[in-house]
Amino acid sequence: MAPAPSDESILQLSVRDLAQSIACGSISAVQALAAYRRRAEAIDAACNCLTCYVEKATVWAEEADAHLQATGKVLGPLHGVPCSIKDHFALAGYPVTMGVKKLRERQEKKPIDKTSTLAQALRKAGAVPFCKTTMTQLGETWGGGSPAYGDTLNPWNTMRTTGGSSCGEGALVGAGGSAFGIGSDVGGSVRIPASFCGICALKPTALRLTFNWDDGQTVLNHAGDYGVMASPGPMARRVEDLVEICGALWDTAYFKMDPRVPPIPFNRPVVEGREPLRIGWYTTEYMYPRPCAAVVRAVEEGRAALEAAGHELVAFRPNSACSLADIMGCDVALQNLESVKGEKPDEGGALVGAPPKAPSLKAEASHPDHWSSHAAQALFAKAGTKTVSYNRLPPTNSAKRYQEALAKRDALRDQFAKYWNDLRLDAVLCPVFPFPAPPVEEVRKGSNRYIHTRIYNFLDYPAGVVPATTVTAEDLQSPYDPDTDDRPLAEMANAAVSNSLGLPVAVQLVAQPWREELCLRAMLEVQRSLGFDVLQHAKLKPIPRRPPVLGERPVDAPSAKL
Repeated sequence: MAPAPSDESILQLSVRDLAQSIACGSISAVQALAAYRRRAEAIDAACNCLTCYVEKATVWAEEADAHLQATGKVLGPLHGVPCSIKDHFALAGYPVTMGVKKLRERQEKKPIDKTSTLAQALRKAGAVPFCKTTMTQLGETWGGGSPAYGDTLNPWNTMRTTGGSSCGEGALVGAGGSAFGIGSDVGGSVRIPASFCGICALKPTALRLTFNWDDGQTVLNHAGDYGVMASPGPMARRVEDLVEICGALWDTAYFKMDPRVPPIPFNRPVVEGREPLRIGWYTTEYMYPRPCAAVVRAVEEGRAALEAAGHELVAFRPNSACSLADIMGCDVALQNLESVKGEKPDEGGALVGAPPKAPSLKAEASHPDHWSSHAAQALFAKAGTKTVSYNRLPPTNSAKRYQEALAKRDALRDQFAKYWNDLRLDAVLCPVFPFPAPPVEEVRKGSNRYIHTRIYNFLDYPAGVVPATTVTAEDLQSPYDPDTDDRPLAEMANAAVSNSLGLPVAVQLVAQPWREELCLRAMLEVQRSLGFDVLQHAKLKPIPRRPPVLGERPVDAPSAKL
C-alpha cells in the first residue's frame, strides 16, 4: 500500500493537478480536505481569517470519493477540491454576517436558509467549500477588520493588513490554507487583498458572476442599484487556478441555476492563445497617491518581460480622454444619493451581497477603518486637498438627477472605450495599489481612498491581479514622495513603504467588458514572464498576533501558535 500523501505535497498542487490526483485515486477527497483543514486552522490561529467551518464538507468529500469508486467518474472538473467562500455568499445553515456584530449574533442563532447560485455551481463542479472567511464591515473598507470578528492579519507579516474587503480570503489563500477562494469586488475587494497577500485574483465584468440566491432572489450592492455594481471573483495562488475555476463555473449548469448570468461559455482557446498581444501600460496614470519604487519597478519589469516575450507594449495615457477628476465626481454622485426633503437617510451603507433587513450602523460601534467611525472621520481629507479635487456633479437628490449621473457614467465609459479602441489594445498593464500592505493601525488614514482599483468597477472592465515581485532593499533606498497634500494619506503611504522589505507587490491586468478570457491570457503571460514563486505561500509561518483594540497595532498572541 502506498504511503499517505503528506500535507505539504497536497498543499503545493495546483487546482488542476489536485483535481486530477483525486480523480486518479492517488489522493482522496477526504485526504485533501483534511490537509487543507489543518492548514486553515493554523493560519486562522495566526491571522484570524475564518468565520466558520462548513461541517458538511466532510460529508461532501466522502460522497465524492464514494461516487468515484462506484462509477469511475468525477462529479465535475473541480472534483474533491477544497475551497473557501467569503462571509456574505449564502450557504444554507451557515451565518452571513457582513462583518456586523449584531448580524453575527442573529445569524448564529438562526442562520440563513438560502444558498447562493455561485456556491451551488461550485458544488455542481465537484468543489468542496469547507469554510467561510472574514470580510470588512459591510464590505465598505479596503482594510481587514470588522466589529463582528476583529482584524484579519496578513500572513506575510501579521503587523500588516491583508487588504479588503475580502480580507479572510487574502489571508487564507495567501498562506496556502485553501486551494482557492471566492471573494467579491466593488472597489478592489479581491484585487487589493490579492496584491497585499501575494496571490492572483480576477474581478469579472458585473453579472458574469452574481450573488443571487437559489430561490431566485436578485442580490445587489443595494436593492435596485445598478450604478456601479459589485462582482464575485475567484482568488488563488496561480493564474492557471483561476482559469480552471472560471472554466468550471461558466458552464451550462450555472447558466441554468441563475438566469441573470449571461450564458457565455468559457472560451478556453482565447486563454490558450499564443499570438502576440498589444498591451497598454502605465505606472502613474489614474494612480493616487504616487506609487512607490517597488510598485513602479513591478510594472516596468512586467513591461520589459512582455516585450522580450514578443508582445507589443504601448504607452497608455487615458486621463486626457477620460479624466480621473470626472470619473471621481460621477462616482461620488452615484454613491452618495442624497435624501429627498423629509425622508430619513439610509443608515445601512452599501450592503454588498447582504440579506434583507441588515442592522443599522447605529446598532453597534463601527470599525475604526469604516467611514462611519469617529476615528476615520477625524482623518477625512480636508477641503482643498488633492484627494477631494474632483469635478462635482449636482446633488443626486431626485430620480432625474440620478439618471443624469448614470448618463454621465455612460458617457465616460464611452470616452474610455474610444481611447482604448483607437490604440487597438488587447489589455492594459498597470499598478494595483500605490504601495505594499500598510500597518493595521494606519489603514484608517486612507478610508475611502482607493480610486486606483475602483476605477475599473466604475468602467465595468474585468481586471486581474498577478503577484510580480517583493520589495527589495534597493526599492527602500529610493526616497518616496507620495505627492499628496492629504497629510493622513501621506503618513499612511510612508508607513506602508517603511520596513516593507520582502512584502509582495503585484500588477494589474485589464481587458474590455466580457473579455475575461483575454484578461486571463494577459495575466498568464505576465506570470510566465516574471516567475513569482507560487510555492512559498504554504511555507509561510506567520507570527500569531491580535490587535488589543479594533484597528490598533497588533501584539503577539502566544496562545495562538502555528
